[in-house]
Amino acid sequence: MTTTASHPDDDAGFLPVSLSSGMSIQKLHLILGHLYLLPWFARRCFDCELPLKPFLDANPALKLGGLPIASKLSRYGAEPPYLPTLTIDRETEQSTIEEFVAEHPFPLVTKPLFGARSRNVQRVSTFDEISAAVRDEPMVLQPYVDAPKEYGINVMRVGPRLKIYGLTEVPVRTVWGDGERSLRELTEDAYGAEIASQVKRGSWLPPDGQRVSIQVAACPGEGGSCLDVTDKVTPELRATCEDAADQIGLRFGRFDVKAHSLEALQEGDFHVLEVNGSPSLDLTLYDNRYPLSVKIERLRAHWDEFFHQARSSRSREENSWALLATLLWFSVSPKRCVASFRHEVHDGELTPRSQSEGGAPGS
Repeated sequence: MTTTASHPDDDAGFLPVSLSSGMSIQKLHLILGHLYLLPWFARRCFDCELPLKPFLDANPALKLGGLPIASKLSRYGAEPPYLPTLTIDRETEQSTIEEFVAEHPFPLVTKPLFGARSRNVQRVSTFDEISAAVRDEPMVLQPYVDAPKEYGINVMRVGPRLKIYGLTEVPVRTVWGDGERSLRELTEDAYGAEIASQVKRGSWLPPDGQRVSIQVAACPGEGGSCLDVTDKVTPELRATCEDAADQIGLRFGRFDVKAHSLEALQEGDFHVLEVNGSPSLDLTLYDNRYPLSVKIERLRAHWDEFFHQARSSRSREENSWALLATLLWFSVSPKRCVASFRHEVHDGELTPRSQSEGGAPGS
């Protein structure tokens, strides 16, 4: 598997991952769907031993069930299809970072150790940019995957087997050079002035026929409709996902991956960018071809399976009420909530992968 593919002006063009230009119809449908199901969902929660215990029990092997407010370390495996990973902060030795870069050359990606919704995910091409990224919080450092296709793969355990119940192609904002217009002009023509104003080094002239991704990674619901391709699942894809799930003990969640084509994905040739545990919505809900009524039924099936998975296992985490308080805090002030978790990172969580024992670091 090839993890990076660079081109001249490697730094050119990358925007923040999340680029919102108003609420999309997909997001509106999700809000309406959850409001419609709220009484049913509340009853299911309060039928449990503790109201929020299912969020911990659905993935007992993951920190806080794999919720986005927890450290990401239990959600990365040590072998392909996972990317090589190094966790760093301001105290990390420069030599450690240099060794990682020597083995995995620039460009790289930094992402917060604690975070959600692709907050602060950046593409970096120098040591200075890495230093700037870790100035405020611990980060995960990985190779940048220059592949045109991104997918969400929703999985669940059925006995000892892993089932893929949702495979979604997620659009990535991309422009093609024509040798005449600047990157900013190309972006404005394709996505509008608001998006174009955020492009880095927008004066660069991409060569004719060169593809330039203007996002580090896709963000569902922004940049176009997702496409449900669940009917394209193959035994090879399922087997690779099962191996990835076994590495970290994932029972119910979603792999966010990049591949060079749908055919490559079907052959199991892809790279895991992120693993999302509880609750990890089925991204087929972002497909504009489905009416709200269909999305509500799919949403109900998703949550019904979530509660089923939670009944079949028990996490070691007991304090469901503390989790409720944290989730409420995160919804009101995500930055302050995430900042509080940074102080909980111990030395073991910042051990380079090559020195960690066994499977996923921090698990």
